[in-house]
Amino acid sequence: MSNASSKSSAQPKGPYAGSGQDSWLERLPSSVLVGGSFLILLATWEAVVVLGWVPELVLPRASSTAVALYNLLVDFATGGTVWVNYRVTLIQAALGLFFAGIIGFVIGALIAETTFGRRVIQPYMVALYAAPKVALAPIFVAWFGFGMTPKVVMAVTIAFFPVMVDTAAGLAGVDEDSDKLFATMRSNRWQRFFKLKLPNALPFIFAGLKSAGVLALIGTLVGEFSGGGRGVGVLIETASMRFNLDVVFAHVILLSTIAFALYWAIDRIEARVVFWRKSGFIPAES
Repeated sequence: MSNASSKSSAQPKGPYAGSGQDSWLERLPSSVLVGGSFLILLATWEAVVVLGWVPELVLPRASSTAVALYNLLVDFATGGTVWVNYRVTLIQAALGLFFAGIIGFVIGALIAETTFGRRVIQPYMVALYAAPKVALAPIFVAWFGFGMTPKVVMAVTIAFFPVMVDTAAGLAGVDEDSDKLFATMRSNRWQRFFKLKLPNALPFIFAGLKSAGVLALIGTLVGEFSGGGRGVGVLIETASMRFNLDVVFAHVILLSTIAFALYWAIDRIEARVVFWRKSGFIPAES
């Protein structure tokens, strides 16, 4: 009887118990899983177009997209037109992320620490974020002209909100016992902010910055679609009007790679700054 009970307790439990569905997935390295799924995706993409299931006017072939991406990378590496426009977009996105981080942190701190911030500032910020961003783009162009400024302002408008919300949540989510301990030590408001609340909020702030980095890039592109001039948005709009969808898809892939790299870079910075907290971006192989 005891042997039977020990055998039953040793068996895996859960919805996949005994099926082995999660065991072989866990044994495979992440690089194999990601690379294999990517190859399957490319093969499926190529097949549905070659077999005529999706018109090539709607979805370009994966092979033609790969050729367009290669041409973009060559131009990017040699300092051609692609590099010039991507440099403009990246500078604008970086400025947007920088100002979004500062503005989001300051407003989030005001919301968490002051009654005025919670009762007055927060409703306006939510209303601003709820406004349709595409409708704001021509307004910014009318206010700031066709230069870099309206694109940066659009990036800030889209990207500051997650930093603001996460900062407010991190500062307000301090452990009650720790707060009482600092109060018994007669710490003033600034000491409690910098030594207790800010370290507690850092993981939240970096989580907001990760989202803001991607949103800043999106906001820059939205501004470039409306404001013209130079930038990746102009290249995408030109290729789309010429029905060069393979070039459009190549730009999307390259921009997604850049956004992924930016997210990873912020995650690495978080791992160095918030060294007492393990980063959860990509789990280490066991």
